[in-house]
Amino acid sequence: MEIFGVETCFSAKVHFLITKVGKDKLNERSFSLTPEGCIDWEKACSYLPGARSDSHEYFVTAVEALSPVFFEAEKHLLSSQWEDIWIKHKNHLKWIPENHHQAVEDSLKYLRSDNSSAHLLALQLLSSILERALGDVFENESCLQCPSLLKDILNSREITQVFGTRVIQILRILMGPPTSLNLRNLVWHGFSSPGEIPRRYGCFLYLTIPSLGRILEDKGKQPVAHRKLMELELDPSITRDFPDLKNHLSTVKTMIDITQSLHGRKTLLQCILGLVEDQRSMHAAILLLPQLEHLLRLTFASVNSCSERVLTAESDTLFTTLSEIFEKYLPNGDVNRISETLGESLMDLLFDLLVYPDGPRIRDRVGHGESNLQNFPESLSSAIVLAFVLVLWKCSKSADQNALFKDLTIFETQYSAFYHPLSIVKQKILQVAEDVARLPDVLQYDAELTPRKEPQHNSLLEILTIKADKDMFEAIQDVTKDMLQLICQDLGILQTPEEISNSLFQVFSDGRTMFQMFLEGKISTLYRFCDKQQNTLDFASKGTGACEAVIAGLLSRILTELQTSIQQVMSTLSVRQKQLADRCLRSRQRDNLIRLIRSCPFHCHSAHVVLLLCSWKLYTLSIHTGPKLLRFLKQLLQFVENLRTLTNPENNKWTDCVTAYREFMLKAKAALTELEKQRTP
Repeated sequence: MEIFGVETCFSAKVHFLITKVGKDKLNERSFSLTPEGCIDWEKACSYLPGARSDSHEYFVTAVEALSPVFFEAEKHLLSSQWEDIWIKHKNHLKWIPENHHQAVEDSLKYLRSDNSSAHLLALQLLSSILERALGDVFENESCLQCPSLLKDILNSREITQVFGTRVIQILRILMGPPTSLNLRNLVWHGFSSPGEIPRRYGCFLYLTIPSLGRILEDKGKQPVAHRKLMELELDPSITRDFPDLKNHLSTVKTMIDITQSLHGRKTLLQCILGLVEDQRSMHAAILLLPQLEHLLRLTFASVNSCSERVLTAESDTLFTTLSEIFEKYLPNGDVNRISETLGESLMDLLFDLLVYPDGPRIRDRVGHGESNLQNFPESLSSAIVLAFVLVLWKCSKSADQNALFKDLTIFETQYSAFYHPLSIVKQKILQVAEDVARLPDVLQYDAELTPRKEPQHNSLLEILTIKADKDMFEAIQDVTKDMLQLICQDLGILQTPEEISNSLFQVFSDGRTMFQMFLEGKISTLYRFCDKQQNTLDFASKGTGACEAVIAGLLSRILTELQTSIQQVMSTLSVRQKQLADRCLRSRQRDNLIRLIRSCPFHCHSAHVVLLLCSWKLYTLSIHTGPKLLRFLKQLLQFVENLRTLTNPENNKWTDCVTAYREFMLKAKAALTELEKQRTP
């Protein structure tokens, strides 16, 4: 499928304001810069029109009036040595996070370049840095949390009081409502092609950063306390199977050249690939993110037959956001066909990178200046490039079956979501299984506080020597076998209840391999929890089940509590055994350590039961539903919360842990039996 191309993504009014207004003011002098090259705000503000509004006509008048100032900013940056400019300006950057200083310097260099793609990158960097810095000033002046949108920050009373109404009005002309120049949204949402936004606007935006710093210095508002920047990261297991695109850049360049819909963007994309080759991965990713959104918007408009949706916003319309592009349904109720076009695996990758709250959400976090740009992971840049190439490949299917396309096909068929709540539950199960498997290695003494001589698994049977403990363990085993019969019927797994019992429920069984086998199956997560009927709990007579999102949340909380309790057991065990070896334990502490050691087989057993129940529920979300299921999961949560409390170093109630486990197992068996009776067809 070949998506259509467009000459420009600027609507008529935006195109006129950006490209036509003020260009005849090139030779007018404004004298609006100070000797050190900062903005003389008093002189610059004198150019503002008298009556302020948010109408298109007002911003046309304002941009026309300020154009001599914009041209002077451009002339200054291009006529002076960049080192001289930077030496003067860097002293006024204390009001922005230190980790953003390098990006400001890079922006200066990019603006002085003849490469119009570099000018776009400078605008992206400067607008996001300025948004973050203004937000920091807001929070320094207010007890309120900073607004999430730049336009709301600029409209705030706190920012106006610090910088003044007329200074903020100039900033609103640059980055205000859709009727303004709206530079931030134009570049970050992929509407602008190289050369469409005149360089003078980027030059003036650069000068605002040290110039606003001067205002803060003059008012004694320095230093500004900065909110902590976010460290972007991508789990290594996501990138492990990525195709190595660096070996196929020539193929990607060819793909770009033959794609007609990329009219006006080809030089920009070639520039991005050049940044990849030069190992400037952070700048490559930042410049590519808006182009990914642009390509997705073109695809969305093509497959849903709404070509008008590729244009920028007007005062009476909204532009097509990524959120809308990724929605399951269109505003008119029709099914959004983009997932059908791109496929579930590619949509999973895009959601992992851009949407899911536990993922990097790179577009939002970089675009709003929230991330530490100095520690930008190369793996994240590779993921963005791969996502773009996959979308491009899907939208311009080539018959050429070269090595890259074969690698893309293999990757696409294997990829599944990593940051969806259900995927995170799966990962937590495996993480807790790893922790449980470590517990036997921590045990250095038997139940009589005699040092264990043999590290082999068989020597762990020494822990379960007291008859009362053996009887309790066997009683729990009997209940476990009954539970396994019920669970195995639902899971439809190859292993028999006996095989599972031997792998998970013997004394200190290592359950890692078995849980990996349980969780091998792919779970479809795309648009899971998104339907309106799934976003509310409804236990009416029609039998609507418990919301899957609520169940996933409960499972995640259960696993977190379980992991905490296991880690507390191992931590206390390590501390007490060291104290025993150092002869530092009093008599009561020795007795408590004995009870702890005796309880360890039950901690392993109970952890495996909880992990099995979570695995069972993860793969049977649509089978057992209703209030009884929710009640059972809340009982399970209450049990692991009790374990976390009882195993806390301040409590150390090990016998109570075993008692609580025995009582829970009886409740669990009864609950599972009831669920089986009401199982839906």
